[in-house]
Amino acid sequence: MGILNLTPDSFSDGGRFNSIKSALNRIHEMRQQGADIIDIGAESTRPGSNSISVEEELDRLLPVLQELPKDRFLISVDSNKLEVQATVAKKGVHILNNIMGGNEGLCKVAEKHQCGVVCMHTPAPPATMQRHTDYGDVVIAVLEHFQNKHALFQKHDIPRYWVDPGIGFGKTSKQCIKLLRETQKFCGDGWGVLIGASRKSWIGKTFDAEVNQRIGGSLATAIYCAQQGAEILRVHDIHETVQALATANLLYN
Repeated sequence: MGILNLTPDSFSDGGRFNSIKSALNRIHEMRQQGADIIDIGAESTRPGSNSISVEEELDRLLPVLQELPKDRFLISVDSNKLEVQATVAKKGVHILNNIMGGNEGLCKVAEKHQCGVVCMHTPAPPATMQRHTDYGDVVIAVLEHFQNKHALFQKHDIPRYWVDPGIGFGKTSKQCIKLLRETQKFCGDGWGVLIGASRKSWIGKTFDAEVNQRIGGSLATAIYCAQQGAEILRVHDIHETVQALATANLLYN
């Protein structure tokens, strides 16, 4: 899954792809590099960020979505707002990616339009989530969250859903590492696992590395999590990740 941020303020590439031309060029580039899914977000969810209006989010999303073919690759939209989710589902988006984990409304939209869903764990909205990192055992807390969500998703005819432990979302660096180590525990019957650890701050804090110095940590994490059973890897560096995974597959098999 390749990341496309249509935002001026995302932590890694904010402002780089917030014109239609640059966004479409980047999607084409990611597809050529091997991305099977393009995840498009129009609202920054970095720690401390504030929400934007439905209108502003759709103004960023819709001009790009209407230019994309819906039958050549999978399109995912990263949004928390039911109005946005419903609108993009009608436009033919294949996956709805929700950092707040999803609710009955999202399930109904996904069922109606036969979209897949990504259910992420976040303890609070981005503006305040880093104040909520007291879990006791973070792995148990996140697993319980997904077990509760599973009961909700089972009530609806949704083609596929994935759980995402929310690396960097209301988690300390140590908690992120612990969750990643235990990726296999999140692999369940009836759902897949998505891991989004690319260029995240836990790598920066662990190795004193700026955003553009985190590719080594990102690639190592991708290989490890794939071996642990992660079905989708949400990454910035498509070419490098595809090559790293292919090399690991050659060596381990």
